[in-house]
Amino acid sequence: MHEVLIRTSSGRRSIKLDDDWCNSLSVPVGDNSESVLLFVATWIALLADSPLKSSRKPLALYHRFLNGIRDVGVKSIVNDYSNLAHELVKNHSLMGADSSIGAWIDGFRDTPVFFEYIHYYRTGDIEVLKYLYAFLNFGKKLEFVDEAFNEAAFRSWLDVEKRLDDLVLDDVDVSSLKTILSVVLPTFTIDDFRPKFGPGSVMEKGVRGRIDKLRSLQFDPYVDRFIFRGHIGMYGCGGDHGLDVSKVIPDPSHWSPACGVSARDSRLMFVPKNLKVARSICMEPNTLMFFQQGIMREFLRCIKGSLLSRFVDINDQARNRFLAQAGSASSEIDTIDLSSASDSVSLDLVRKIFPASWLIPMLATRSSRVMLPDGSVRVVRKFAPMGSALCFPTQCIVFASVCIYAACLHAYDSSCTTVSFSDWLVPSKVTEIVGLFSNDPGYYLGAYQPLAVYGDDICVDRRLTPIIESILSRLGFVVNVGKSFVGSDAFRESCGGYYLGGHDITPTYFRIRGVARKLCARHVVSHVHLINECFGRSWHNAYRFLRHSITTWECSRRYKNKASARNAIPYVTDSSRFGILAVAAPNTHLESRYNTAYQRDEVRSWTISHEVTVDPGELLSLVDKYEHVRWWASRYGDNSTGFTKSVSRSDTGGAGLRWRWIPA
Repeated sequence: MHEVLIRTSSGRRSIKLDDDWCNSLSVPVGDNSESVLLFVATWIALLADSPLKSSRKPLALYHRFLNGIRDVGVKSIVNDYSNLAHELVKNHSLMGADSSIGAWIDGFRDTPVFFEYIHYYRTGDIEVLKYLYAFLNFGKKLEFVDEAFNEAAFRSWLDVEKRLDDLVLDDVDVSSLKTILSVVLPTFTIDDFRPKFGPGSVMEKGVRGRIDKLRSLQFDPYVDRFIFRGHIGMYGCGGDHGLDVSKVIPDPSHWSPACGVSARDSRLMFVPKNLKVARSICMEPNTLMFFQQGIMREFLRCIKGSLLSRFVDINDQARNRFLAQAGSASSEIDTIDLSSASDSVSLDLVRKIFPASWLIPMLATRSSRVMLPDGSVRVVRKFAPMGSALCFPTQCIVFASVCIYAACLHAYDSSCTTVSFSDWLVPSKVTEIVGLFSNDPGYYLGAYQPLAVYGDDICVDRRLTPIIESILSRLGFVVNVGKSFVGSDAFRESCGGYYLGGHDITPTYFRIRGVARKLCARHVVSHVHLINECFGRSWHNAYRFLRHSITTWECSRRYKNKASARNAIPYVTDSSRFGILAVAAPNTHLESRYNTAYQRDEVRSWTISHEVTVDPGELLSLVDKYEHVRWWASRYGDNSTGFTKSVSRSDTGGAGLRWRWIPA
């Protein structure tokens, strides 16, 4: 049961939500019911955090809101509210230097924030708009498991495969993109190959965590031939470039067909995305993912030293957000979003436009078949699904090249030349066009606004948008019109940043994961993160409720001389430390001691740890070899490894909760 304390027009009141109320929603039991109950209680608390402090809401309004959720259903009301939020911002348009709120939206009459909408419509108060947008979108990312979502996602996945199967690429598009990539991409080389295991699940069932992945690493003939022995096509040179098996395989003695050969089929599965759809992902074979991670690292190094580095930075989304904000104020920069972008990059397209030096490692580490939910295996037309380490950087390269191609077409149409486009598009012309993109937003005669590509999030000069959309359609992609914002729209969105007329209105979502398993790292981290977001936005009621809900759990460990402990999450004043943000850090609720060895005061609490813990014996030696390889990678600037020196007795498989003494 959850109890929410709120201030109403008739004083302080308590609203209680129990299992019986949740059962009245007809929500399937299990994780959904736990998540929904916590979400609705938090939503009620957020409703009391209206920025219009002069008028507290009557208690009857809260009950009408709860009755509406029960009558309509959680999924329906969350989707209706998120659609209303989209209509609210889409209604705004830029009129010169000013923005217009647009026509009256009658749909707000049936919402509990109707009074806030009236105030915003009359005054244009941006703080009220931020609250409205956040409240309406709050449940959009609610974790919800529904088999119907999985079925719809599978149908969508099959539709994409059918679309790629029927796709016929235009020769001019292919030759143009091939020319562009030959200019903007350097020859792919491997200076210091450091593969690693990825953080997610792999195709092999039961293989979880670093230790299991070490045990199941097997020989792959394509990787051995084209990377170790052939050094990306240059036969006999692998050892000269650090590609010796003994330098990158934790146990080189097992890199042999006699010890087993790796599978090359990925496995299709579905994960919750929001209350409308599920997301399809593929779990790659363990061995292929190990080498994909190493190739991706080299991809990023090559991109960083190329002309594409002006437009693509896979480690930073800030530039996309900055350009989206600039576009919302000036309308000179559009934001383009695609549907099922990762599944729509066809193998045929990649083969025809990428330089040979890049293709060899891309294809050598690619899984060509997918195991479907019914156990059948299908050859796929896509290059790499979401789940492959090469999926995201390949998207970035393809979409950035499409934008450059569009600029070339725009410049060619403006040149009034009689030469054919194919003859006009020479390497020197590509370099010239790349130089026409500005570095900073602003209107420059004869130049294009800045370009930024992060996956399928594209920020580009509005003059190029129609050309880009046409090219993407011919290449088999589908522009998501509902999430693309162009022209006079005052709203722009990119990489999780939402902007209206230059103002940042990015909402906070309810993204608490694993609610039914409270004492797990996934839940605690997401719960604490939402508490701290509420603290930062001065949502006092939501902050107080969520803080109470997490700090009253019964701990699985026991304090000395106490039957049980409560409130085991520390308070912090620094957002860089794990804990609940507070104006002060009142950790008197935690057990304390003085550590004579370190000469410091300590408190005992839950913490998040990324320690690698292994069984003693031969496996320890194997892990030490792997950690040594990862340590060398960290010396060369690869800090995404999760490398740690800590080793104890059992495998955790990654981040986990730890019961520890920490500095007070």
